[in-house]
Amino acid sequence: MKLKRLVSIAGIAAAVATATHAQILAFDFYTGGSQSPATWSSEITNANLDTTSGFNLLTRGAGAAASSATNSFRTTGFQNNGISTANTDYFQVVVRANTGYTLSLSGIAANFAGTTSYSASPGVSMQWAYSLDGTNFTLIGSPSSRIGNGSSTFDFSGVSALQSVGSTTSITLRYYASGQTNTGGWGFISSANDAYGLQLNGTVTAIPEPSTYAAIFGALALAGVVVHRRRQARR
Repeated sequence: MKLKRLVSIAGIAAAVATATHAQILAFDFYTGGSQSPATWSSEITNANLDTTSGFNLLTRGAGAAASSATNSFRTTGFQNNGISTANTDYFQVVVRANTGYTLSLSGIAANFAGTTSYSASPGVSMQWAYSLDGTNFTLIGSPSSRIGNGSSTFDFSGVSALQSVGSTTSITLRYYASGQTNTGGWGFISSANDAYGLQLNGTVTAIPEPSTYAAIFGALALAGVVVHRRRQARR
């Protein structure tokens, strides 16, 4: 019984440093009418994300000027020139954990809409990139393709640089797209029934205090002693 109790204590202490991947940031573009916003603030923001100016805000690159569309965040600036981090036609969002927390990103879910000509077969090629210094960007995985409007998901769980990022480091994400025309409208959209046109998933995890680590290691060490004594007693 004593051993089980010690293991239980260690498990509870270790659980302080774990969390379940879930929605940590979401944008709802539904207003019921046409709009051309220059920027958009998140409607859902994890309580342990930094909310100072510039964070959790959807913005645009210089080549992705705002364009009017219903319930959307779009541009006619996306080109048919391939994907490169040197391109200025992109959407961007910056996130950072609060002091005492780490941030891990598991992926993005997004709803897309645009002109038929831009997303005609073979479709829109799109890809996310990340930066930990706001200047040097790395493309994530390989480009994915989407023909016509609809939803797509992007997996970041295998990107080690986006896991357990401390509060002194900001994560900048950029969305790049290359379609079938140079002027077609394309971007994120929300509906009345599926509100979040863009959703960032992951975890924001509290960093255990030194006393918590001490409790974990102390309990495990004591459990080891108990096991050793039991084995000695059986001999």
